[in-house]
Amino acid sequence: MDSFVKRYLLGSLLVGLLAGQYASAQQQVPKDPRQLVAMPPLQQALLREEMLDNLGALNEIIGLVANDKLAEAADVAEKRLGQSSMGKHAARARGMGPGRFMPEAMHNIGLSMHDAASDFARTAKAGDRAAALAKLQEVTGACVACHAAFRTR
Repeated sequence: MDSFVKRYLLGSLLVGLLAGQYASAQQQVPKDPRQLVAMPPLQQALLREEMLDNLGALNEIIGLVANDKLAEAADVAEKRLGQSSMGKHAARARGMGPGRFMPEAMHNIGLSMHDAASDFARTAKAGDRAAALAKLQEVTGACVACHAAFRTR
C-alpha cells in the first residue's frame, strides 16, 4: 500500500473511533437529581417568566449596590423580589398561581427568598453597604437552594 492509502485508512479509523466515543458519551448523560415539580402549562410559564424577572432584578440590584445606590437597590428589591411582589400572578392564573402547585419545601424556600429580599431592602435603606451585601447573599442563597433541589421540566 502506498503512504496515501495508509494515511487515509488510518484517518478513517481514527474518525470512526472518535465518532463512537462521542456517541457513547452522548448516551451517558447524567440524570438530573432535582425533584420534578409538575404544574399546568400556564403556571409553569408564569413561574419561568418570574424566575427570569428575578434574575434581571438581581442583576439590577447588584449594579446599584456596586455604584453605592443603596436606596434605589432597596426599591428594586422590595418591588420585584420582596414580600410586596408576592401574588402578582393571581389575576392571570385566576387565583391558581405557581405557588399552589409547589411542594411545601419549594414553597417555603420561595417565601424565604421574598422575606430575605425585604430584609435586604430594609438594610440597604439604612445605608450599611456591608450589611446589605450580607442580606443580598441570603436572597441569592434561597435562589440557589431552590434551583438545586427542584425543576419543572
